[in-house]
Amino acid sequence: GYIQCSSPPATDQCFKPEQDEMSIVYSLISRGVTVFCEYTSQTGNFVQISRDILEKVEAPDDETPTYNSYTYDDHVFHMVIQKGVYYVAMATKDLERRIAFAFLEDIKAKFDEKYSEIVNTAVAYEMNKTFGKVLVERMEFYNSNPEADKVRKVRGEVDEVRQVMVENIERILDRGDKIELLVDKSEDMNEQASKFKRSAGHLQRRMWWANCRMQAIIVGSVSTVLLVIILGSTKCFGHC
Repeated sequence: GYIQCSSPPATDQCFKPEQDEMSIVYSLISRGVTVFCEYTSQTGNFVQISRDILEKVEAPDDETPTYNSYTYDDHVFHMVIQKGVYYVAMATKDLERRIAFAFLEDIKAKFDEKYSEIVNTAVAYEMNKTFGKVLVERMEFYNSNPEADKVRKVRGEVDEVRQVMVENIERILDRGDKIELLVDKSEDMNEQASKFKRSAGHLQRRMWWANCRMQAIIVGSVSTVLLVIILGSTKCFGHC
Protein backbone atom coordinates (compact mmCIF):
# COMPACT_ATOMS: atom_id res chain seq x y z
CA GLY A 1 0.00 0.00 0.00
CA TYR A 2 0.95 3.67 0.08
CA ILE A 3 1.45 6.16 2.85
CA GLN A 4 1.89 9.88 2.49
CA CYS A 5 5.36 11.10 3.43
CA SER A 6 7.50 14.08 2.61
CA SER A 7 10.54 13.71 0.41
CA PRO A 8 12.35 12.04 2.08
CA PRO A 9 9.85 10.79 4.73
CA ALA A 10 9.58 13.08 7.76
CA THR A 11 7.57 10.70 9.88
CA ASP A 12 7.89 7.05 10.77
CA GLN A 13 4.45 5.49 10.45
CA CYS A 14 5.60 1.97 9.65
CA PHE A 15 8.15 0.86 12.23
CA LYS A 16 8.56 1.47 15.94
CA PRO A 17 12.16 2.24 17.00
CA GLU A 18 12.22 0.14 20.15
CA GLN A 19 14.97 -2.42 19.52
CA ASP A 20 18.43 -2.01 21.00
CA GLU A 21 20.27 -2.24 17.70
CA MET A 22 18.85 -0.02 14.98
CA SER A 23 21.22 0.51 12.12
CA ILE A 24 21.92 0.62 8.43
CA VAL A 25 23.48 -2.75 7.69
CA TYR A 26 24.30 -2.51 4.00
CA SER A 27 24.30 0.07 1.24
CA LEU A 28 24.92 0.15 -2.49
CA ILE A 29 24.72 2.41 -5.51
CA SER A 30 24.00 0.97 -8.95
CA ARG A 31 22.71 1.56 -12.44
CA GLY A 32 20.18 -1.21 -12.67
CA VAL A 33 22.00 -4.42 -11.73
CA THR A 34 25.41 -2.86 -12.42
CA VAL A 35 26.68 -2.12 -8.93
CA PHE A 36 29.11 0.79 -8.75
CA CYS A 37 29.96 0.53 -5.07
CA GLU A 38 28.72 -1.16 -1.91
CA TYR A 39 29.64 -1.56 1.75
CA THR A 40 28.72 -3.63 4.77
CA SER A 41 30.46 -4.46 8.03
CA GLN A 42 28.53 -7.70 8.33
CA THR A 43 28.12 -10.85 6.31
CA GLY A 44 25.14 -12.76 4.99
CA ASN A 45 23.09 -13.51 1.88
CA PHE A 46 21.60 -10.02 1.68
CA VAL A 47 24.07 -9.06 -1.05
CA GLN A 48 22.55 -11.64 -3.39
CA ILE A 49 19.04 -10.68 -2.29
CA SER A 50 19.77 -7.06 -3.17
CA ARG A 51 20.65 -8.19 -6.71
CA ASP A 52 17.27 -9.91 -6.99
CA ILE A 53 15.56 -6.71 -5.91
CA LEU A 54 17.51 -4.63 -8.43
CA GLU A 55 16.39 -6.99 -11.19
CA LYS A 56 12.71 -6.64 -10.24
CA VAL A 57 12.42 -2.90 -9.53
CA GLU A 58 12.30 -0.79 -12.67
CA ALA A 59 13.57 2.77 -12.78
CA PRO A 60 10.96 5.45 -13.63
CA ASP A 61 11.06 7.04 -17.07
CA ASP A 62 11.28 10.63 -15.82
CA GLU A 63 13.98 12.21 -13.66
CA THR A 64 11.77 12.62 -10.62
CA PRO A 65 13.19 10.62 -7.69
CA THR A 66 11.08 7.78 -6.31
CA TYR A 67 11.20 6.50 -2.74
CA ASN A 68 10.39 2.88 -1.91
CA SER A 69 10.75 0.61 1.11
CA TYR A 70 10.56 -3.17 0.87
CA THR A 71 10.19 -5.19 4.05
CA TYR A 72 12.12 -8.43 4.22
CA ASP A 73 11.81 -10.44 7.46
CA ASP A 74 13.29 -8.22 10.20
CA HIS A 75 14.94 -5.81 7.76
CA VAL A 76 13.86 -3.22 5.22
CA PHE A 77 15.42 -2.34 1.88
CA HIS A 78 15.02 1.42 1.44
CA MET A 79 15.54 2.70 -2.08
CA VAL A 80 15.79 6.01 -3.92
CA ILE A 81 15.87 5.90 -7.72
CA GLN A 82 16.69 8.90 -9.87
CA LYS A 83 18.00 9.18 -13.43
CA GLY A 84 18.40 5.42 -13.62
CA VAL A 85 20.65 5.28 -10.55
CA TYR A 86 19.60 3.17 -7.56
CA TYR A 87 20.58 4.17 -4.02
CA VAL A 88 19.82 1.32 -1.63
CA ALA A 89 20.16 0.90 2.12
CA MET A 90 19.24 -2.26 4.01
CA ALA A 91 18.42 -1.40 7.60
CA THR A 92 16.98 -3.05 10.65
CA LYS A 93 13.21 -2.90 10.65
CA ASP A 94 13.00 -0.52 13.61
CA LEU A 95 15.38 2.11 12.27
CA GLU A 96 13.33 5.22 11.64
CA ARG A 97 12.73 5.68 7.95
CA ARG A 98 13.58 9.35 8.05
CA ILE A 99 17.14 8.42 9.05
CA ALA A 100 17.44 5.79 6.32
CA PHE A 101 16.22 8.19 3.65
CA ALA A 102 18.34 11.04 5.00
CA PHE A 103 21.33 8.74 4.55
CA LEU A 104 20.27 7.89 0.99
CA GLU A 105 19.72 11.52 0.08
CA ASP A 106 23.11 12.34 1.58
CA ILE A 107 25.05 9.79 -0.48
CA LYS A 108 22.94 10.56 -3.56
CA ALA A 109 23.94 14.22 -3.45
CA LYS A 110 27.62 13.38 -2.98
CA PHE A 111 27.62 10.69 -5.66
CA ASP A 112 25.75 12.81 -8.21
CA GLU A 113 28.10 15.74 -7.65
CA LYS A 114 31.15 13.60 -8.32
CA TYR A 115 30.05 11.10 -10.96
CA SER A 116 27.04 12.51 -12.82
CA GLU A 117 29.00 12.84 -16.07
CA ILE A 118 30.20 9.23 -16.20
CA VAL A 119 27.39 7.36 -14.48
CA ASN A 120 25.84 6.21 -17.77
CA THR A 121 29.05 4.58 -19.01
CA ALA A 122 30.67 3.44 -15.77
CA VAL A 123 31.37 -0.28 -15.35
CA ALA A 124 30.70 -2.51 -12.36
CA TYR A 125 32.54 -1.51 -9.19
CA GLU A 126 34.27 1.39 -10.91
CA MET A 127 33.63 3.65 -7.89
CA ASN A 128 33.97 1.01 -5.18
CA LYS A 129 37.48 2.02 -4.17
CA THR A 130 36.84 5.75 -4.13
CA PHE A 131 33.19 6.21 -3.15
CA GLY A 132 33.15 3.09 -0.99
CA LYS A 133 35.00 5.17 1.59
CA VAL A 134 32.13 7.67 1.56
CA LEU A 135 29.62 4.87 2.20
CA VAL A 136 31.69 3.72 5.18
CA GLU A 137 31.93 7.20 6.67
CA ARG A 138 28.27 8.14 6.15
CA MET A 139 26.95 4.79 7.41
CA GLU A 140 29.01 5.17 10.57
CA PHE A 141 27.67 8.70 10.99
CA TYR A 142 24.00 7.78 10.60
CA ASN A 143 24.41 4.68 12.77
CA SER A 144 26.23 6.25 15.70
CA ASN A 145 26.17 10.05 15.66
CA PRO A 146 23.28 11.61 17.65
CA GLU A 147 23.24 14.51 15.18
CA ALA A 148 22.16 12.12 12.40
CA ASP A 149 18.53 12.34 13.49
CA LYS A 150 18.65 16.09 12.91
CA VAL A 151 20.12 15.85 9.43
CA ARG A 152 17.46 16.27 6.75
CA LYS A 153 18.38 16.37 3.08
CA VAL A 154 15.02 17.61 1.81
CA ARG A 155 13.71 19.68 -1.06
CA GLY A 156 10.44 21.42 -0.27
CA GLU A 157 9.99 19.66 3.07
CA VAL A 158 6.39 20.81 3.52
CA ASP A 159 5.19 21.79 0.07
CA GLU A 160 6.48 18.84 -1.95
CA VAL A 161 4.75 15.71 -0.66
CA ARG A 162 5.39 12.37 -2.31
CA GLN A 163 4.06 8.86 -1.99
CA VAL A 164 6.45 6.31 -0.58
CA MET A 165 5.59 2.73 -1.35
CA VAL A 166 6.07 0.36 1.58
CA GLU A 167 5.36 -3.24 0.69
CA ASN A 168 6.50 -6.75 1.38
CA ILE A 169 9.33 -8.05 -0.73
CA GLU A 170 7.13 -10.93 -1.92
CA ARG A 171 5.17 -8.43 -4.01
CA ILE A 172 8.13 -7.90 -6.36
CA LEU A 173 9.87 -11.27 -6.15
CA ASP A 174 8.46 -14.26 -7.98
CA ARG A 175 6.87 -16.99 -5.91
CA GLY A 176 9.61 -19.19 -4.51
CA ASP A 177 12.34 -16.57 -4.97
CA LYS A 178 12.19 -15.34 -1.40
CA ILE A 179 14.69 -17.04 0.88
CA GLU A 180 15.55 -16.50 4.52
CA LEU A 181 17.55 -13.34 5.03
CA LEU A 182 20.78 -14.13 6.88
CA VAL A 183 22.77 -11.43 8.62
CA ASP A 184 25.78 -12.35 10.75
CA LYS A 185 27.33 -9.92 13.18
CA SER A 186 30.75 -8.52 12.38
CA GLU A 187 32.11 -10.24 15.49
CA ASP A 188 31.30 -13.60 13.94
CA MET A 189 32.89 -12.53 10.71
CA ASN A 190 35.97 -11.28 12.55
CA GLU A 191 36.22 -14.57 14.44
CA GLN A 192 36.02 -16.50 11.19
CA ALA A 193 38.63 -14.23 9.70
CA SER A 194 40.91 -14.82 12.69
CA LYS A 195 40.50 -18.58 12.36
CA PHE A 196 41.26 -18.38 8.68
CA LYS A 197 44.29 -16.20 9.38
CA ARG A 198 45.61 -18.70 11.94
CA SER A 199 45.01 -21.61 9.56
CA ALA A 200 46.65 -19.73 6.73
CA GLY A 201 49.64 -18.92 8.92
CA HIS A 202 49.99 -22.55 9.97
CA LEU A 203 49.75 -23.71 6.36
CA GLN A 204 52.26 -21.09 5.30
CA ARG A 205 54.77 -22.31 7.90
CA ARG A 206 54.27 -25.92 6.78
CA MET A 207 54.79 -24.93 3.18
CA TRP A 208 57.91 -22.99 4.13
CA TRP A 209 59.45 -25.97 5.90
CA ALA A 210 58.49 -28.28 3.04
CA ASN A 211 60.13 -25.86 0.62
CA CYS A 212 63.26 -25.74 2.78
CA ARG A 213 63.46 -29.54 2.85
CA MET A 214 63.02 -29.70 -0.91
CA GLN A 215 65.74 -27.12 -1.44
CA ALA A 216 68.05 -29.02 0.92
CA ILE A 217 67.43 -32.23 -1.03
CA ILE A 218 68.11 -30.48 -4.33
CA VAL A 219 71.27 -28.83 -3.02
CA GLY A 220 72.45 -32.12 -1.53
CA SER A 221 71.80 -33.99 -4.78
CA VAL A 222 73.58 -31.38 -6.88
CA SER A 223 76.50 -31.31 -4.45
CA THR A 224 76.80 -35.10 -4.59
CA VAL A 225 76.80 -35.11 -8.39
CA LEU A 226 79.42 -32.35 -8.48
CA LEU A 227 81.56 -34.19 -5.94
CA VAL A 228 81.42 -37.37 -8.00
CA ILE A 229 82.39 -35.45 -11.15
CA ILE A 230 85.25 -33.70 -9.35
CA LEU A 231 86.55 -36.92 -7.85
CA GLY A 232 86.25 -38.68 -11.21
CA SER A 233 88.17 -35.88 -12.92
CA THR A 234 90.87 -35.90 -10.26
CA LYS A 235 91.29 -39.66 -10.55
CA CYS A 236 91.51 -39.39 -14.34
CA PHE A 237 94.17 -36.70 -14.16
CA GLY A 238 96.25 -38.86 -11.86
CA HIS A 239 96.13 -42.09 -13.91
CA CYS A 240 95.12 -41.24 -17.45
